[in-house]
Amino acid sequence: MKKWMLFLVALLTLTTSLCAQSISPDIAGIWNGRLPLPAVRIVLTVSRADSGSRKAVMYSVSQQGQAYRVNAITLAASTVKFSIDALHGEYTGTLNAEGTLITGDWTQRGTQHQFNLRRAFVTARITGEQLEQTLSAARGESDDKVAARLSRTEVSDRLSAATLARCEAYLPGPRAKEALLALADQSAFLDPPAAEMPALPMPDAESRHAMMALTVSYVTKAIHQLPNLFATRTTSTFQDDLQIEKPLHPAGRYKASILYRNGDESLHSQLFQSRPPGMTTSGEFGPVLGTALLDAAQGKLFWSHWEQGSAGPLAVFRYTVTADKSHYMVEQQGVAYQGEIAIDPGTGTIFRLVLRGDVESINPKLSAAIVVEYGPVELGGRTYTCPLRSIALSQSLVLGWLNHVVFDQYHLYHATARILPSETP
Repeated sequence: MKKWMLFLVALLTLTTSLCAQSISPDIAGIWNGRLPLPAVRIVLTVSRADSGSRKAVMYSVSQQGQAYRVNAITLAASTVKFSIDALHGEYTGTLNAEGTLITGDWTQRGTQHQFNLRRAFVTARITGEQLEQTLSAARGESDDKVAARLSRTEVSDRLSAATLARCEAYLPGPRAKEALLALADQSAFLDPPAAEMPALPMPDAESRHAMMALTVSYVTKAIHQLPNLFATRTTSTFQDDLQIEKPLHPAGRYKASILYRNGDESLHSQLFQSRPPGMTTSGEFGPVLGTALLDAAQGKLFWSHWEQGSAGPLAVFRYTVTADKSHYMVEQQGVAYQGEIAIDPGTGTIFRLVLRGDVESINPKLSAAIVVEYGPVELGGRTYTCPLRSIALSQSLVLGWLNHVVFDQYHLYHATARILPSETP
């Protein structure tokens, strides 16, 4: 109870920040390069904080992942600049119009070397609208060709269910469909395009506090009223390989049963089946929601924007959590992270939850992020809000994993008894 009171106190300091929405070319992501004299292969990870500032870490693959903290990295117009004190060096480069290549020079101890950075696995960075146009124009091409093109594409905004359905209609076969699924999953961590956001004003402080109070009530009460149930959890796994520059590709499919009984969640895999590799999620039926809210209470919580949900506008709040306050575990270690909660403003019901690990605190992981989406499920003649999908995205210096999880085939879990009459002599 004391922890939830702490959350309510945090509501009183809820900031009024409104994050800018932009789909212009950015440098957030993973970049590859080779620094000469001596030839050293470099991986540069760049993330963008909710404040708008950027953070980056440079790793030397040739030195088993030796990490170097990057000083403030900036993008002004198309000019990229950063410096690294530990190496006594600084970089100035130019980002191309597609946002896939930075050409520039690295200066170290007075000596200048050409140093170019390419966005890992990506040759085209486009909007969701441009993706539709590209797939429409590609009708008649082979399944393999379209799949290969999609695997090297990155979108700059989240693909909505409607956009995804329209894109799927243009696909020639199953390989292209798998590649589009991986592309859409990566976009799930982004904001929707501005045109798809409701043109509503930011709610006042009193309304924001009321919304979050409803969310606290929802997490503490409503989700514990879920009936005993079981569902099928199907995980489609994708893998990439930075070493050989092989983008995300299908790597396996795993099925398990989720049993939720008396507030406890348990996973039962099929006989002889191993668990999915890479980062996986758990606690979608409640614990992950409570953890995120408690962490947010001790971090920085603020208003972000409105989004369009399936039944109306959703209020989106964001928060940041430092490592010492975090319960987000990566490699058995609590890491700093940024979170996002999308709620029904009238009921506090959570429909979307995002956690993005801070790249500076999760070495040797370059990225570690999860998103969980919730929706209505009918059970026993009543409708409950249950997890429908989750995505776990992780990347190391060599291998990356994307686990796409679907929750379906929901059923009530209960026992039945029948009284039989005694046998007549």
